[in-house]
Amino acid sequence: MPTIFRPAAPFYVQFEVTDACNHRCFFCYNHATKTRGLELSTKEAKDILLQMREAGVFSVNFNGGEPLMRRDIFELASYAKTLGFDIHMNTNATLVDAEKADRISALFPSICTSVLASTPENHDRLAGVAGAWQRMRQGVDLLTARGVKVEINVCTSRDNVSELYDIAGSMAAEGVHVFCVTRYIMVKPEGEGLLLGREETIAVLDALERIAADFPSYKEVKLPGPVPFCELPPEYKSLLSRWNTPCQVGYGVCRISPYGSVTPCPLSATVMGELRQSSFGEIWNSERWAIFGDCRHLPPACRSCEELESCRGGCVGYDDCLVAQGKVPQTFKWSH
Repeated sequence: MPTIFRPAAPFYVQFEVTDACNHRCFFCYNHATKTRGLELSTKEAKDILLQMREAGVFSVNFNGGEPLMRRDIFELASYAKTLGFDIHMNTNATLVDAEKADRISALFPSICTSVLASTPENHDRLAGVAGAWQRMRQGVDLLTARGVKVEINVCTSRDNVSELYDIAGSMAAEGVHVFCVTRYIMVKPEGEGLLLGREETIAVLDALERIAADFPSYKEVKLPGPVPFCELPPEYKSLLSRWNTPCQVGYGVCRISPYGSVTPCPLSATVMGELRQSSFGEIWNSERWAIFGDCRHLPPACRSCEELESCRGGCVGYDDCLVAQGKVPQTFKWSH
């Protein structure tokens, strides 16, 4: 049986500090993976950060919801920085004014923001809020002017896949240093028509090639929601190898919800432990995670595949969300 080494602590943790958000994005998976309750207090969140530091976590990504809607976000980020973490934040950037930009630049070397279309009208439609593009653009400009590196992420569906190149061109600028593409993940039945098919996924790979060649201001172009090699014809394996960021679910990453629940990744509803009941180290080192070490979280065809080491089964959360909606992923690994 193949194995994946599980370290004493994950390399990084997605810390979702709030469910609150001022957007209603088409792709949002929050409602599909959240358990409701009282959000962690400042004291609880700081204690969890200290537990993660003591366990050996290297990096913390403050996420949401929209983390800037949490009143103590800068207090938490400052404490995390004091503990020695590499810190990062995912934000839609629409709440960034000059004062917040100053505070962000004093704490965060970089942030990630979503850009959903190449035109303000289409971006606003997909974000579910009028004026979202203009406020995002202003926030990005304020941050890059202060030396904060900005990473762009495009959640890509059939609705905007044809715009990828134009989105990259519209955001290419000094300080906007990474361009990411993630595939839309089906978290509700009505989203089936947004899923990328084989041809659209190939179009994504082609767009990444063109973006990397034509926009040198992006120091990195990547596909962090990896596509399994067996989803596309064999001739695309080298392209997938180039662009995929291998899934680290269960061994290199985990997620903490605003309520202290620990799950293998932000897309997973499987609760591995509750931080209001157990310490971070106790949860991470529990036997429940053994399925990731010996690859039992993957279908049998993956475990016997010669490409497992480099492919890692693609994005596990992508498949899990399809299965949760009663769909069978259209890949070799699920049909054998």
